Amino acid sequence: MHGAWVLLILLEEGFALAQKTRELQNVDDTSKNSGQCGTWIRNSNGGLFTSPNYPNTYPPNRECVYILEALPRQRIQLAFDKTYYIEPSFECRFDHIEVRDGPFGFSPLINRFCGAKSPGVVTSTGRFMWIKFTSDEELEGLGFRIKYAFIADPDFHLHVGGLLNPIPDCQFEVSGSDGVIRSSQVEEAQKVKTGDALDCIWTVRAPPKSKIYLRFMEYQMEHSNECKKNFVAVYDGSSAIENLKAKFCSTVASDVMLENGVGVVRMWADENSRLSRFRMLFTSFVDRE
Repeated sequence: MHGAWVLLILLEEGFALAQKTRELQNVDDTSKNSGQCGTWIRNSNGGLFTSPNYPNTYPPNRECVYILEALPRQRIQLAFDKTYYIEPSFECRFDHIEVRDGPFGFSPLINRFCGAKSPGVVTSTGRFMWIKFTSDEELEGLGFRIKYAFIADPDFHLHVGGLLNPIPDCQFEVSGSDGVIRSSQVEEAQKVKTGDALDCIWTVRAPPKSKIYLRFMEYQMEHSNECKKNFVAVYDGSSAIENLKAKFCSTVASDVMLENGVGVVRMWADENSRLSRFRMLFTSFVDRE
């Protein structure tokens, strides 16, 4: 009788192990294209990515960077799978996953995670997330599986029915060897209605083979140090986030030197920050070096 119970227990454990193996294989099948070590992700429908080799042990001495990009006026939400393990250490100094609130390695740190407890849900404050997974030369673990989704930014007002307000059609083109761009052009050209948020772009085009130097002659943010309310951003070459050169939202804005003959200046001010303003001198020059 005792032998029969032992056999029954062994059979149950065998079935459980087989079921767990099938579940992990299913995870592996859905993650074949998600375990790439580092990628820029723009899939607007969301998706998932994993540590290398997941659900098997991740390899030593790896560094993977994942950058997630949502549409304007959206945030990013990460959902860590419960099946999770990264080598634990004090302050996660060894193996860890690092999540930052923006598209760069110097964006504000959300947190560093390691150990056996899944971080659960992590949400950005904007439309980008920078995520880096690092493993050292010893003590590897199972790793992680993360599902990501793009959600509406609650800081922006919604129309009835949940549709996002469209970004205003507010763009200016300037060119030549020098000139001035200023936020007061928005009111003069009646590009934005009174009481609406302001989202405007100035594209500066220098003569061929020239570079651009920008100097602020006037700069004031109504809500200084509150970057989600108002800011002035400068891009070098195009308005792509990869070309972001500087972003100003505090009480001081410094001069900016661009390496290309095309510069983009973007100003954002929400409905309660319409007193924010700037005036900027641009100068084109040819670098003889």
